[in-house]
Amino acid sequence: MTLGRWLIFLMLVCFSMSASAEFYRYVDEKGNVHYTDDLSTVPKNQQTDIYEYTESQNDTDDHQKDEQNSLKSQPSSEEKHVRDQDEAAELAEIKRGLDRKKEALKKEYQVLMKEKEQLANNKNKIRSSLAAKKHNKMVSKFNEKIEDYEARKKIFNAEVQKYNARVKKDFLKSLEASPQSEQ
Repeated sequence: MTLGRWLIFLMLVCFSMSASAEFYRYVDEKGNVHYTDDLSTVPKNQQTDIYEYTESQNDTDDHQKDEQNSLKSQPSSEEKHVRDQDEAAELAEIKRGLDRKKEALKKEYQVLMKEKEQLANNKNKIRSSLAAKKHNKMVSKFNEKIEDYEARKKIFNAEVQKYNARVKKDFLKSLEASPQSEQ
């Protein structure tokens, strides 16, 4: 019984082992593509743009074709750089728009607080029921302005949260793609 278990264990270990090798691809100044298994032979200025390949002896032809096709479909470093610049410019424009909205909301808040203070001061000067009705109408209008302000502030806060989530996502994506994270 134990001999059978040992044989099964040895067979599993032997068949599950695979030899793998890493090799690197880079493009020199003349545009020639080079492959090497020694990272130290890759020029320092090219090490950020190299592609690392891992090949296993157990791989099938279909798997290798799939890997080659996925590498072909990956954008070049120049395309990534352009896309990253476009993304950064778009995020900067969104931030400028959010800053403008924030400033407008801040000014509106200051105006509302002055109006609130004025209403409080006028309340003490009320001497008749007609003046009280007029004051109450002004307070109702003020409350509508406050509700409108709060609704726009809520929308602004949602836009800020969406922007922050996008910045965080882009930041985490850039960390994953950076050469330091691969080490």
